[in-house]
Amino acid sequence: MKMIPLAIAVIIAVAAAGFAWQRHQALEEARTSLASANAQLQKTQVELRALGAEVAPLRKETAEQKAALEQQRVELAAAKGFLDAERASTIRIREELATAKEQIAFMSRSRAAQQSPAFLVPMPVRPPPMVIRAVPSTGNAQGAAVPAR
Repeated sequence: MKMIPLAIAVIIAVAAAGFAWQRHQALEEARTSLASANAQLQKTQVELRALGAEVAPLRKETAEQKAALEQQRVELAAAKGFLDAERASTIRIREELATAKEQIAFMSRSRAAQQSPAFLVPMPVRPPPMVIRAVPSTGNAQGAAVPAR
């Protein structure tokens, strides 16, 4: 009868050893997996640092480009405002020019109507000749007019 408890103890010992060996294998797999994950993490961190070093100048360049873009937008808005003002000024000047042309045409028509009425034909006019007589002076009065004879 001593054999049965001994056999049971051996079976339990073999089962415990098998269970321990299985747990040891799982632990070794976990350690190997953890070491691989740790190596991958370190590799990724090195790559991340390298990418971070590449990103810093790109961020600076992007900020400069944003500032330049904003400056160009401001200049574009100013140019649009200037062009709008010039267009308005051009329209106003054209209107003033048209008004001035109308006034000149009206004045020309009114002068033409005042100078020569429609029923008269222009003809050359000769003034009548003037008669000038010379009278000898008598010597008695200076600058006094003497009647003509």
